[in-house]
Amino acid sequence: MEFDSESFTSGQILIQRLEEYNPWWERSREASLTGEYSSLQNIFHQTYDDLHQQQRRLIPITGPDGAGKSALLKQLVSAHIDPDFVEKFVRDADRREQAQDHLVPPSNVLYIPLRDDPVFQLQPEDQLRAAVDHFETHVLRRPRSSPHYILLDDLHTIERPNKRGNQDIGRWERLLTDLIAEHDERRIVFTALSRGAVRERFEETDVAEVNEGPLGETRELYPMGFSDFLKMRYRDIELAPSTERFDENAVRKALREAVETGDADRFVAEIEAQNGDAITDSSTVRREIANYCTSGGTLTLRIAGDDVSIDEEQFVDIIRGRDDVDFESHQRELLTDFRNDLLHATTNLGGVKDALGLERFCALTAHEHPTGDVRFDELTDVLDVDRRTLRDKYLRVLSRLHLLSAAQEYDNQRPRKLRFYLRDPGITNAFCRNDLNDVLRREPGLDEALAKAVAFDHTIRLSNELNHPHDPKRGVVKFWAGSKESVDFVFKLNGTPIPMLWSYNRGLDELQRSVDTPEFDALQEFLEGDAWESEQDRVDELLYSSVPDSFAKQRREYVQDEQYAGTLDDGGTSVLDGEPAFGVVLTNARESLDDGISVVDDGAKPIIQIPLWVYLRL
Repeated sequence: MEFDSESFTSGQILIQRLEEYNPWWERSREASLTGEYSSLQNIFHQTYDDLHQQQRRLIPITGPDGAGKSALLKQLVSAHIDPDFVEKFVRDADRREQAQDHLVPPSNVLYIPLRDDPVFQLQPEDQLRAAVDHFETHVLRRPRSSPHYILLDDLHTIERPNKRGNQDIGRWERLLTDLIAEHDERRIVFTALSRGAVRERFEETDVAEVNEGPLGETRELYPMGFSDFLKMRYRDIELAPSTERFDENAVRKALREAVETGDADRFVAEIEAQNGDAITDSSTVRREIANYCTSGGTLTLRIAGDDVSIDEEQFVDIIRGRDDVDFESHQRELLTDFRNDLLHATTNLGGVKDALGLERFCALTAHEHPTGDVRFDELTDVLDVDRRTLRDKYLRVLSRLHLLSAAQEYDNQRPRKLRFYLRDPGITNAFCRNDLNDVLRREPGLDEALAKAVAFDHTIRLSNELNHPHDPKRGVVKFWAGSKESVDFVFKLNGTPIPMLWSYNRGLDELQRSVDTPEFDALQEFLEGDAWESEQDRVDELLYSSVPDSFAKQRREYVQDEQYAGTLDDGGTSVLDGEPAFGVVLTNARESLDDGISVVDDGAKPIIQIPLWVYLRL
């Protein structure tokens, strides 16, 4: 038998699989509802709105393997061809009517999973072009006038260096730009690993001409957060009228206004109003934090995929180790896939020769779960790497994948210490074989360490959600070392720092009444001092790696807008912070169940107590 490369370059194998990947093409057969979800993550609604409210024609979705990117694409398929899906998941009547208007024939949607078979990655530009041509010629009914959707899963897998080491194979940005330009009614959604890698590709194309919004803007899919977890556990959160649901968008808007105006009361009033309408009471949500800190986002979705109803008590029995379902086996399977995905991601993102070192770093963090400062020298000695490898390779890759991120020291350009957290508690517990019993009772300090890591993760999410894509301080969360103790989280909103004290077991009232409270003193010290005047974030760096010159230029232009609270330094290389408006005490103390949100304003700046069960819903 002769070797025939034509079957690959012509896309024959991929074309033969298209009916398998797109079963809705068959007559009278529509895409089924995604069974493993009782509700959809917020990113689904955001992406759908991008396609139809913002009229964006090319939408990247980035995130680590296992976060649910493939499921999201299949939900988008259902949303465009299945009336029952629209009726079930689009709550608002007006928006439901609009969604019904956006329905298209099943033959108008093409889905291609590029990771399903490695041969799809051979001569990928030719294969993808052939597959789209086949779809247009033999499946699509009215190719020139009908809206149609192309969904490409794991597009990053087609990229690789050529024989000379240049990244010339799989230059998907050129192909996608051509495909979009060919048809005004064509929309493309694709998934990839890293926002940064997508931005670098977009820098070399004219994609801005077909998209509204900042160049290279993507939707980031993190492992499922607490808010979406809570919606899966309590269907009434989504089924209740909008006036009775906790509106995180309204609270985020109030937070932005409070920072811009310096009026903390505006933010406090909005949270109080939202809590008054909450479907679930504070004690229930507080209890669910322990459940989330056990299973996290990725493992919860895996359990749901085994036909377990997350909204029933069986789920709690499973993570407690009481059910017939073996929770530890789920954890072992998660770790196996986590390790394989990490090796795969490292290959795609490049730069790390010892990919297993990333796995060792994650395992070390899981077992030690540090909550305070760690010296660079101690960490590099344990990992047996140099500081440059740790910072520019390990932390760069893991941060881009939202798996493990570090907090550097605020107002210190040559820090000797850092803090680092695994972002998904389910992975931490999988490494250590912890179940809910361990989180609640058996392992002293484990509950606080997991909750603090979750708070750090959600602070990064909040920073990314609230800040502009060109803001150099977007996604940056640091810690500040005072004269006696530290402020755990400092994140920036529009260039204004918000110092946050982590006080797991003590609320604001107790902190104010107690004499020996060095952490609370550190928060007041930050608000009374001027550390913010010399805090810098580089314009030409993002997540421990340099950014293209064109993107650095966009960042400089953005921070020089008069509405931006931070300022560009004289050399144009770094951005300084603006003056803080208030501080925050983040607590999970039981005594705060009655107090909820409260304010102390007898110091230099107001200090707001935000219960953890409220904060994680933002």
